[in-house]
Amino acid sequence: MPPEEKQLKTVLSALFLVALASGAGAATIVPHRAIYDLTLLRANEGASLQSASGKLAFEIDGSSCDGFTVNFRMATKYRQDDGSAALIDTLTTTFENAGATELRHQLKESVNGKVRDTDRISFNRKTPDAEGTGEMKSKPDETFTVPAGAALPMQHQLKLMALGEAGGGRDSSIVFDGSDGAKAFRAISFVGRPKPPGSVARDAANPAAAALKGDVAWPMTVSYYALDGDSETPEYQVSFDMYDNGVATGLVLDYGDFALSGKLTDLKLLDKPSCP
Repeated sequence: MPPEEKQLKTVLSALFLVALASGAGAATIVPHRAIYDLTLLRANEGASLQSASGKLAFEIDGSSCDGFTVNFRMATKYRQDDGSAALIDTLTTTFENAGATELRHQLKESVNGKVRDTDRISFNRKTPDAEGTGEMKSKPDETFTVPAGAALPMQHQLKLMALGEAGGGRDSSIVFDGSDGAKAFRAISFVGRPKPPGSVARDAANPAAAALKGDVAWPMTVSYYALDGDSETPEYQVSFDMYDNGVATGLVLDYGDFALSGKLTDLKLLDKPSCP
């Protein structure tokens, strides 16, 4: 699969995973804006990829009573071994309501300045663990079904944060986030034991991460598998250190035949609205 076909779904999954924080002994979500520099970490021979670089901007806003909106923009330039290049610019907005019964996802993706894909997805269900139905603007005459028990992005990530607070461990969940159209995934997650404040050397040496020096971090790795297959190889994998104020560092977006790393270069914590 070419890099431009892989960019969206992996980075969306990674960003939802960094939208968490711990407060008052329970998992909460803290609004913030973060920018990362992206570079090529690894490329297998089959990827035919010479270089890759770009930026990723991510913002989450909202509250546990009104729901959360996640905006991001990822612009990455991929250069193939034959000298050809592609600049992939992806913008998305995703809203998940507080009850985990509604998801709205919008996408615009351009390749070398030309719009290649736009879409809107609407998903609803009666209760947080019920089967639900969705619609895609690109296929107005069709609906799709997400199985009962599937987790929406924030719902899933709060589950992982609770696992981290309990000392870490393994989780297996069905996840639907709209990043790959109507497709849901089996997510296998590993949450490590907490890292004490100031113990992540990479961040201690990074001025952009200065606000994190007093916070605990959890190492996380999440692998995504197709629901309708029995492959032991994930379709993609994301990993990072997540701090208890909701900021992630050391991003790795692994597409199988190549991987990108993301270094935090700017961070702003936003005002957290209070619930009435």
